[in-house]
Amino acid sequence: MSQHNERAKFIEETGILFEQMGLTRMSGRILGYLMISDKEEVSFDEMTKVLQASKSSISTNLKALAQIEFIKPLTKPGDRKTYYMLSPDMDWSRLFEKRLHTLRQLSELFNKGLELRVNKQDKPAEWLHGAQEFYEWVGREFPEMLNRWKEIKKES
Repeated sequence: MSQHNERAKFIEETGILFEQMGLTRMSGRILGYLMISDKEEVSFDEMTKVLQASKSSISTNLKALAQIEFIKPLTKPGDRKTYYMLSPDMDWSRLFEKRLHTLRQLSELFNKGLELRVNKQDKPAEWLHGAQEFYEWVGREFPEMLNRWKEIKKES
């Protein structure tokens, strides 16, 4: 298979993975393209051309990727175009700390849902209890794992 086909396949695989994670396929395709591009910075116009997608789809997904700090938009003096790059100062542990906060909120939500149920012994109550129990456990265990990661990064 040619390198062009391998790259196109990689972009699609990344898109499908993102879609399986509950994000959009286009956001994954954009990230996939930025990961394999030989350019550090890619213009908006180039992405619409290469990914064969509408400007609105590209724009919406670029904003989403920038919001979660996977990519960074930049402009150049005298150039009206906006360029995008993989976020050079990405702090992966901070990203997961944000996710951990969301998981704790989810655990609290499940717990409140369980408290508000009249029947606490039926299948939905079992589902809520299992979900709440799991996310509570993750909330206790995950910070230690993040701390170990931070120590490893300090040493390297």
